[in-house]
Order: sequence, then C-alpha cells, then structure tokens
Amino acid sequence: MPNQIEHIVEPNRLLLTWQALDDAKTRTRFAVGELKADSQATFKYFTEDEFLHLNGKSLEYVRSLGYAQYPAFNPAKLAHSNGVLEAFLRRLPPRNRADFDKYIGHFRLSRSTRVSDFALLGITEAKLPADGFALVDPLDNTDLPRELMIEVAGHRHYPCDLGGALGESVQLISEPDNQWDPHAITVWARDKKVGYINKFQCAAFNRWIEEGRVAAVIERFNGTAERPRLYIFARVSSRVESIAA
Repeated sequence: MPNQIEHIVEPNRLLLTWQALDDAKTRTRFAVGELKADSQATFKYFTEDEFLHLNGKSLEYVRSLGYAQYPAFNPAKLAHSNGVLEAFLRRLPPRNRADFDKYIGHFRLSRSTRVSDFALLGITEAKLPADGFALVDPLDNTDLPRELMIEVAGHRHYPCDLGGALGESVQLISEPDNQWDPHAITVWARDKKVGYINKFQCAAFNRWIEEGRVAAVIERFNGTAERPRLYIFARVSSRVESIAA
C-alpha cells in the first residue's frame, strides 16, 4: 500500500514557475508570478525587481531562454482577478472524469481526502508536458503536520543505482556552502547525493530539519534512462508535538 497524504494544509498562495524545455542550456525553475487564495483568487506577475530578488536573474535573461507570459494573462497588466482559478484548473482533469481517482492517487491522495481546488493545484503542481509552467506551494505554514510527495530536483545530474530502494529512507541535508544558493537542501540515498529539494520550498524544509520534524523515503521512480525522475514522500510532524517531545 503506497503512502497517503492525510493532512491537507491549505496554502494561501502558490508560485507560478517556469523552466525551459529539455534542449535549453539550463533547467532552472524561475518564479514568474503569484496566485493568491483570496475570497476571489488573484494572480499577479512579478515586477522586474521582484523577479530579480526571487530568482537571482533578470527577466531579460529568462526571456532569452524562451519564456513568455502565461497565455491566459497579458503581462501588460500585472494583476488579474477575473477567472483566475478557472484558468489554472484547466491544467487538471475535471473532478467528474471517470479516471479522476486514479489521477489523484498518482499524487498519493485518496477519494476520501477532502482537498480544495486551490490546494490540489499545489499538490499536483498542475504541470503540462509542453509549456514549462508549474505551480509550487512555498509551504508558508510550517507549524502544522503534513505529508508531501515531491520530485527531487536535478536528479538526472546525479546518476546512481537505486534499484530496490523504494521505501528506503533518504537524508535531507542543508548545504549552506552551496555557491549558488546558501539555503539549498540536498537529498541523499544510500550515502549518495541524488538531487535537491525545490528551491522555493527550502525555507520550510530548513526549518523542519532544524526542528527535527521531517523524515522522508523514496516513493517513486519514472522518466527515462536519459532523464530519470525520483520522488520522495516526506512526513512532517506538528511543531507542538516537536516541542512536547
């Protein structure tokens, strides 16, 4: 029986990220905008200054990699409020589709788990194969217990034999000496580095590591021999339980 997500922590915002397709010179993810769960969902593109602060690169540089605005929202207007949630939900199969239970099971959700449309966008990341966009939950609420199934970033750059490793524990180790990102967190399996935690989720994971509240195991492999993909399943205990212990 695979692991299951039992605790849903409702996000108050999601980051719209973009990465270039496989033939580009970099596969770095860039945060290009923010979706907020207000009484009416809203979306805004980041300004030039915000983009530079979040990504360490200019908008001009990312455009040179092929980035263009999200098709539903004209960048001539930074903020949008009409039909925002509906636009992003078109990236997911409808809940009334016959195989919807199978779809959410892929992300370790069961039919009995109550999850809002907004939270579902964050859990699935609403990826499509051809446009490079994805939604990332920055995990702002770090106090509550939760489970996460996440893809290990950059795994294909750390080839190793993990045959028979499903269910084995992985180590999450902060890498403050990383020359590109002092907040980086590495993922280790069988004493080998196998990739990184998504950089937009490292703030939460660093806190959980410091407080001894997170443990993770290898959950799934897919992809191809040339482009392997690795997923881990992480369990985070509540901050109250950690303090009591």
